[in-house]
Amino acid sequence: MTASVSEHVARLYDLMSEREWARMDRHRTEFALTLRALARHLPSPPAHILDCGGGPGRYAIELARQGYRVTLFDLSAGNLALARQKAVDAGVTLAGIEQGTALDLGRFADASFDAVLLMGPLYHLLEESERAQALAEATRVLKPGGPLFAAFITRYAAHRDAAAKYPTEPADRPGLYEEIERSGKLPPMPAEQPTFVAYFAHPTEVSPLCWRAGLEVATVLGLEGHVSVIEDTAVNALTGPAWDWWLEANWRVAPDPAIHGAVEHLLVVAHRPRWRGVLCEIARQLDTAGVAYAVVGGTSLALHGLPVRIKDIDIETDVTGAYRFAELFADRVVEPVAWKESKLYRSHFGRFSFDGVDVEVMGRLQRREGDAWVPTEVAQTETIDVAGTPVKASWLDEEALAYIRRGRLDRAALCLPHCNRERLLALLHGKVRAGVI
Repeated sequence: MTASVSEHVARLYDLMSEREWARMDRHRTEFALTLRALARHLPSPPAHILDCGGGPGRYAIELARQGYRVTLFDLSAGNLALARQKAVDAGVTLAGIEQGTALDLGRFADASFDAVLLMGPLYHLLEESERAQALAEATRVLKPGGPLFAAFITRYAAHRDAAAKYPTEPADRPGLYEEIERSGKLPPMPAEQPTFVAYFAHPTEVSPLCWRAGLEVATVLGLEGHVSVIEDTAVNALTGPAWDWWLEANWRVAPDPAIHGAVEHLLVVAHRPRWRGVLCEIARQLDTAGVAYAVVGGTSLALHGLPVRIKDIDIETDVTGAYRFAELFADRVVEPVAWKESKLYRSHFGRFSFDGVDVEVMGRLQRREGDAWVPTEVAQTETIDVAGTPVKASWLDEEALAYIRRGRLDRAALCLPHCNRERLLALLHGKVRAGVI
């Protein structure tokens, strides 16, 4: 976010902090479904939560009322001043109230929060690199295993809002809504008062963005359910069983991708996986010890940003490396490294556990091809930055071919759209060596 855009957004919310506080009264369904998602996925109180971009503190104060320690962090001084007042009115104390940008959470230490709410900044960051940076910062300060809640405004929300409230505006401002359709961007407009600045995300991009940030996505929720744009006509006035019925109906449909293009807000619920921290620890020690290795299989796919849930970490090395691994992590041994053979594979194999994360190590891995055993070690690796730690992983292109050879066409199909075309063709034509996996 450039300084001018950042200042514009801060000024906007300085002027409309009261309106932002009241927004959840106008959008009861969004508020109720978000609170239900938080209740389902947050750890128990008094967990420490960072509400990053939390505005005037509507969620922060509600969570503090429930016994959570909440640090409210926002770009707008006006929002924060109102939050202080509202916290006093509610009789709750926030653990912290701090001003700053979601692009820089440097004042907070790594893994310092049990959960992070990022339910505002992402739809004011116009560039994908900025949204990725905000997610990276939020992930950095989140403890491994902790949940992160990321909110997005959807691509056609402005069109739906215009149709309901000011239907002549698209014709009066030619090209504006067409540009939103194309790029998703609504930049600052020249005016005496600051205007709304937004990035309207396509529903298909929100989950991949979070996976690429190193998160594991649990669910994506359409927060208005059936009543997007039309809730304030009747549903908002409901009480008792009628309100309860609509709340349940909207909650049931919230995860359905079929409705995600027709709501105003999407909420991604994700977690910072524990295995990434484990892998960083392993990689640092292996590099220090001079052990050649490659992270392979599903873990390699996840390191390349693909949406793969990891059950265990698979590491290939040579014979010396397998036994050196066992020495380095002797206190983590579940199954000692030894020569083991199955119908399809054989290697110097060992199993380890790092605080509940399983790691399998294979030295000089071989696969049976007919009556012969063929070396299948990964031939090509690249270094991937994982939270500042360089980790060696197999080429995604080689993994795609390996899955094809093994008949795992679902995994191969997941890989292929993200492969490097030139490298993949070089592997297929034998111009670059590939292991037979």
